[in-house]
Amino acid sequence: MVRRPLVWLEAAAAVVTAAALFLVVGFTWEASQSALPPPPTAHHHRPPLRAHPELYPPPAPLLDLPAVSLLANSPACGTRPLLLVLLVMSHPSHAFLRHAHRNHASWHALDALGVKRVFFLADGSRGGQAGYPAVPLDVIMRESAQYRDLVVADFQDHYRNLTYKHTLALSWAPSFCPSARYLLKMDDDIMVDVWGMVALLRAGVWIDRWGTVQTGSGGALRLQSRDPWTAGLVQRGLRPQRSSGKWQVKPQEYPGSVYPNFLAGWAYIATQPAAAAIVSAAATTPPFWIDDVYLTGTVAAAAGIPRYALNQHYTLLRGAATCCLAAPRRMRHPPFFPAALCGLLVAPSDKNVTILEAWFRAARACHVGVGCPTPTPDSCTQTYPHYGVGTVIPLS
Repeated sequence: MVRRPLVWLEAAAAVVTAAALFLVVGFTWEASQSALPPPPTAHHHRPPLRAHPELYPPPAPLLDLPAVSLLANSPACGTRPLLLVLLVMSHPSHAFLRHAHRNHASWHALDALGVKRVFFLADGSRGGQAGYPAVPLDVIMRESAQYRDLVVADFQDHYRNLTYKHTLALSWAPSFCPSARYLLKMDDDIMVDVWGMVALLRAGVWIDRWGTVQTGSGGALRLQSRDPWTAGLVQRGLRPQRSSGKWQVKPQEYPGSVYPNFLAGWAYIATQPAAAAIVSAAATTPPFWIDDVYLTGTVAAAAGIPRYALNQHYTLLRGAATCCLAAPRRMRHPPFFPAALCGLLVAPSDKNVTILEAWFRAARACHVGVGCPTPTPDSCTQTYPHYGVGTVIPLS
């Protein structure tokens, strides 16, 4: 009988301890949840084209789609002023490429440059595209909760739907990343020297009379971020592929024999006013499934958006980048500053993670002064696509 009060006290203490543990776990769980974007509900939402009331506003039309919703959205940009936001088109099955970008151009490295990165996906749970396996939505939702850098739309992820994803990205940026002065639309398998792009934008973008971007004030005109313009790899005189294949275009899809001048969708720069103008003009322009031809060609021309040439800083072959990265590193920049990687800002990776990672490491090393790859003359094949010029500037 003497021991009963002690047993009662021990039991009460155990209950209090358990309750305290429950509260601690509960508050910890609540705190971790509050740091994440709102979870998707039964009625998913997409961002509006004109306002930014919340991450998940009601569904809205997108080109000829009557109602597009977001399965996930990203709060990555925040509210502080940014120089650049990377709008990366990705397929749900390309987690290996997204992780390579995150690991070797990390959030902290980009943040120090005034840059944010967001990946754009659609619903890949149904598959339907050769070479791109289906990915369950819950897998993508877990990735979104972990990294908070995915924007996922509810239409099917397919190369025939790239125009929708591209348009969504251009409409998302003014709504959810209005603090960024510039946008860089790119694909997840393309290598971009982000440090070089930042150096170019900070130094000022100058254009000569032929619409070609110049590094330095030797150009005829300095562009401003408040004006609508784009810059990238200008494609001129390309014709629709009428033969069979993935990119076959039937005459009823595009009756013209030559595409308008456009920027390759690999990677191009746009100002916020340019993105808004393109999205606005697209609302009254019948969509075409080859996204760069449509948005940076047909629609940009209709909206009067200039397309300036950065062709001298692009290569079409991965081998050029591989050759450059294999060259000895020296403590000096190549001639095409700020394109420190042998004059290149953009190159294809062909989904090779090893070369993608090596590119990021070399780019960062160049711009922090560790040393740049400097191949000997004529050691690498010249692959710079110099053909074509940009939107011509009229002489005053």
